[in-house]
Amino acid sequence: MDKIVISPNEITEIKEVPEQPARIEPKLPPAIPWWARLSVGILALFLPLLCLVTIILRVAFRGQTPRIRYAWTGFLSTLLIISGFLTSAASVLLFSFGSVPAIVATGLSELDERTDFPALPASKDLSGADASSELKPLVAVIAPTAQSFFSKREVLSNSFGAGLLLEADDQGYLFATARHVIGLGSWSLKERHRAMLSLSSGVWAGAEVIARHTNLDLVLIWIPRHSGAAEFVQPIATPKEGQTIFVIGHPEGLKYTLSTGIISRMENSTLQISAPVSPGNSGGPVYDLQGNLLGVVSSTMDKSYQPNAENLNFAVTAQALLKQSGWEFAKDGRERLETYLKAVSAQQDKTKR
Repeated sequence: MDKIVISPNEITEIKEVPEQPARIEPKLPPAIPWWARLSVGILALFLPLLCLVTIILRVAFRGQTPRIRYAWTGFLSTLLIISGFLTSAASVLLFSFGSVPAIVATGLSELDERTDFPALPASKDLSGADASSELKPLVAVIAPTAQSFFSKREVLSNSFGAGLLLEADDQGYLFATARHVIGLGSWSLKERHRAMLSLSSGVWAGAEVIARHTNLDLVLIWIPRHSGAAEFVQPIATPKEGQTIFVIGHPEGLKYTLSTGIISRMENSTLQISAPVSPGNSGGPVYDLQGNLLGVVSSTMDKSYQPNAENLNFAVTAQALLKQSGWEFAKDGRERLETYLKAVSAQQDKTKR
């Protein structure tokens, strides 16, 4: 194979190829004008409106070029993410620093404004209608308080139960409810335990937990009085098997529901009752036909664990409220219970006469 030899002279004789001018591409306008970015960007503060505008723009740009469609898709997606974060943060701050429930008061004006309370025990058996009108106003909605993560203030919890008025005097109102309604898992006399309480108007008021029973599902709650002079003392009677009863509570959020039944069985401090009981009844009263307090609703048999259980409901006997023993007191709880016991004793003496 012959070699090809190129001399230096031949190399110098090669002419340079003139450079081609650079091709200048026309500059395209931005896919999203600045004024459009600004106008739509403001909507990030209003998530529902931004969602509506996004739907409208996606439909409107279906006939545009892919470049414009992709630009708007990315821009709107970014705005939706930012708006979602802003809305979530605003919601957390609103619930943390806002008012506790919708309406909050320092007392129970419904009780303060009463000129009288029902005279219990009644002289004759109460009918269902009588029990509804006379006894329901003595029952409250009671909820535990929770602490806000941001503001460290007390806020209303999601759960609630029932409670009953034991005494109304010139200083305030003494209520009883089930211990698990307040959720006092860790009880300390040095700590301040609070609860929220409301009546049929829905006005919530803060109350103090002043006593907890060591063995039974019972607590005492105190709320001060601001006006009024009407007094009330809840009488307590000894329960009997087969006795007809009224139960008032808030089953599954159906507030102030009245149901009837009998005491099916008694064992120590526990009453088994046939009156229907559901979550929301806990802490509610068990009355006899004269309006005497027989017990405080404590639990029901969960059919998810015991499918064959039918209407197995339980209450704590109210006799525990007539004894100072077995209680752990906070603040002036002992004095409040002593005052109630003296009032009950005076009422019984008056009835015997």
